[in-house]
Amino acid sequence: MKRFSLLFRTLCMATALSMPTVSFSAIDLMPKEATVDANVVTVQVVNNGDQAEYVTISLSRLLKPGVPLEDERLEPVGESTQPSLYAYPFRMSLGAGQSKTLTLKPLRAVETETVYRLDVQPVVKLIGTTEKKASGNVVVNLGFSAIVRQLPGAPREGVSVACTGEGARLTATGNVRVRVEGAKVDGRDIDGFNVYPGVPLPLKGHIVAVPGHPVCNGGTQG
Repeated sequence: MKRFSLLFRTLCMATALSMPTVSFSAIDLMPKEATVDANVVTVQVVNNGDQAEYVTISLSRLLKPGVPLEDERLEPVGESTQPSLYAYPFRMSLGAGQSKTLTLKPLRAVETETVYRLDVQPVVKLIGTTEKKASGNVVVNLGFSAIVRQLPGAPREGVSVACTGEGARLTATGNVRVRVEGAKVDGRDIDGFNVYPGVPLPLKGHIVAVPGHPVCNGGTQG
């Protein structure tokens, strides 16, 4: 029995020694949502990890802001013929616990709110041997995305509610997004959401209630 116990402990120690060392990297952005008007805005890129990081930065315009993530469509700013916003630098190195400034510069005014996704992603590098062995180092790199709102010179808010056969359709009537709170579908509370100009959002249900608007009941208002 003692021999078995000693063998078991020896195997456990050998397994622990052969397991890869895990090093974590966590890149963050502050603030999580930035608003740009006519002036330059800066955000902070923070390395919360335990090792130096080299990160790449990309800015993409959301073609349908406010829709579910699986329906989201992006247009990289670099592919736009007339970009209205620019982010720099495109790359930076960060020591462990270090933060650096990222600049958002408007290039031209916009007539309606334009929304972007700002992505900061570490460049993944394998540390240690490249041979296929049980031992080695594993690097876990976690990037971060933030939302950037570029606003027109004279923001106006407004939303309309139209009853449909499937429930209701909400449309922004101003030139910036509208936050909707307290909506209900068939008596069920709906989490708050944003409605953006040019992107109507449906609320599907038999009875749809949006604060400040007549209730939609089976496709009719009442």
